[in-house]
Amino acid sequence: MVFVPIDQLKEGMMLDRDVYLYDCKTSKVAMLRSGQVLNSAYIQKLNELHVLGAYIYTTKSDIDLEERNSPVRRELKEEAVSSVQQVFTMFHQAANQVSVSCIRQTMEVSKKLVTAMKSNREAKLSIANLKLYDDYTYNHSFGVSILSIAIGLALGLRTSDLYDLGFCALLHDIGKMDVPIEIIAKPARLTREEFQIVKQHPVKGAEFFHRHRLASPRICAGVLTHHEKFDGSGYPKGLKGEQIPLIGRIISVADVYDALTSVRPYRKSSPPAEAIEYIMGGCDNLFDTNVVEAFLKKVSPYPVGSCVRLSNGEIAIVVEQNENHPLRPYIRMINSPDRVLDLYRERELQHITVDGVCNIAAEETPNS
Repeated sequence: MVFVPIDQLKEGMMLDRDVYLYDCKTSKVAMLRSGQVLNSAYIQKLNELHVLGAYIYTTKSDIDLEERNSPVRRELKEEAVSSVQQVFTMFHQAANQVSVSCIRQTMEVSKKLVTAMKSNREAKLSIANLKLYDDYTYNHSFGVSILSIAIGLALGLRTSDLYDLGFCALLHDIGKMDVPIEIIAKPARLTREEFQIVKQHPVKGAEFFHRHRLASPRICAGVLTHHEKFDGSGYPKGLKGEQIPLIGRIISVADVYDALTSVRPYRKSSPPAEAIEYIMGGCDNLFDTNVVEAFLKKVSPYPVGSCVRLSNGEIAIVVEQNENHPLRPYIRMINSPDRVLDLYRERELQHITVDGVCNIAAEETPNS
């Protein structure tokens, strides 16, 4: 099985996992079952409902490539998403009814995520590691959490700090439950008035945790500041530099990366490489450079084993990552498999770039 983003789905592909479709216009839920062969009508419907992608059956290997390469088991991903959904649903119905037990359960999930990530310190995070469910809100919360934990590990944070970071990232967008759905799901650019409403969600989230004494001041600060920018151009307070607590600076980078690589009602997803380039370009204005450098050590637009197309038209297999330079990995050419090439250090290759991932699964490993 491989996760295929929505813009790469093609007729004839077979689903390897059920896909649930919720149409907010009709309030109806439909489902495409595992084993269903996609046609143009199904793919068009998935696009209309802003589904992130689907798990597709592959005969390349009996091994589940996603599970083999992911630092977090599928069951734990599902537990994390379910926990976030439960808290968000309670908050939406009545904020004062969010139970302490649900908050504690979410903190326990954060601890499990930290444990999983610490036991796989060398793992690189790819889009397949982050995308799980078709619902953007809860999937985004999970993605931001494991990205944040990964960044925290690269920065050398203490385990207790990682627990708080993972928890805060899971629930950083809880204030959006107070934003009208027609604004959140609007398939066009927001008006100035609508954006002002959206900009209040960090305040509402932080106030919720503070008022009901459900989280520490550090977690409240993370929720409040996850949209602040290093140059003071963010919101809600326009904080600058180290005025923004570290937890907020970390979640800011994770939040932007996951958002850019996800399908939204008003735009398609960006390729991981483009999202990484955007974040690298934001050093010292949008983002803390130290946080970005830690992020670059942990993300992988081109996971080991992926088949990539180069700017010169040739096809290669990624065999190893280049730490701090994720856009220029070590590769092995399909037509010349005897030599491993370093796209970053070999001078004669510096004009060659990776154009993207090919739509075929590869099973190369660094030692093969």
